Amino acid sequence: MAANSSYNLGLLNGNLWRQWSDPSGLIYYQNVNTQVTSYQLPAGWEDHANDVWALDPTKAWPQWNNQRTRRARLDDPNPPPPATYLDDPHVTARVSVLERTPQSPELLYRRVMCGILQWVFRSNEGFSVLQEGMAADLHPDFTVFKVLRRPGGSLYEYDFLVGETKVPGEAWGAFTDHLHTVCANNNNDSKNVYGLLQIGFEIQLYKHENQRFEAISERMHLVRDVQSVIAWFQHVKARPMPFL
Repeated sequence: MAANSSYNLGLLNGNLWRQWSDPSGLIYYQNVNTQVTSYQLPAGWEDHANDVWALDPTKAWPQWNNQRTRRARLDDPNPPPPATYLDDPHVTARVSVLERTPQSPELLYRRVMCGILQWVFRSNEGFSVLQEGMAADLHPDFTVFKVLRRPGGSLYEYDFLVGETKVPGEAWGAFTDHLHTVCANNNNDSKNVYGLLQIGFEIQLYKHENQRFEAISERMHLVRDVQSVIAWFQHVKARPMPFL
């Protein structure tokens, strides 16, 4: 790759390997003797748990250098824990795209929602988020599953929350009715499930319990109402409904 299309991040300790970033931010390494390049960190320059990193004041972009190996990173190696889903880099990147191009297709709005759900509904709490393909009429765009172990040791996944995504400008009434149908056709024996409708950056939470479907939250904006969104997700997590 030509150096003039890349960013010089400096030499690794020992001055044998020069570090470059391509325009996407992907780092690669060039042997200064042979000019051979590789996207794999050369052996011997791996990070250690007790390494110290420092922000490089000589660069025009944020860059952190390992003080032992001089390995460069373009992201903070010791970031503070994310306070909200907007601190998650995947969610941040997806939101930025939609704010720049709100006319983006439905798939990109769905990716934002799935990233947020993955931040809220963690695998270490027994949850899994699945983004469906182009869903059929009676199937959700995404599902949050809850895995439970039945007495006797068998693991089963149940539908905890099902949802649909639409682009900005679509009618809430028509798609609320459609979400009702999707919730009523969930895979739980009890047919109890939480529902979520997303239109652009706005969402609303619903509950389908004992064959009754109703909204349980107000409409919320995923960026402006982040604390309310998180509070409502925590609310439903703390109130599981019987699956059987």
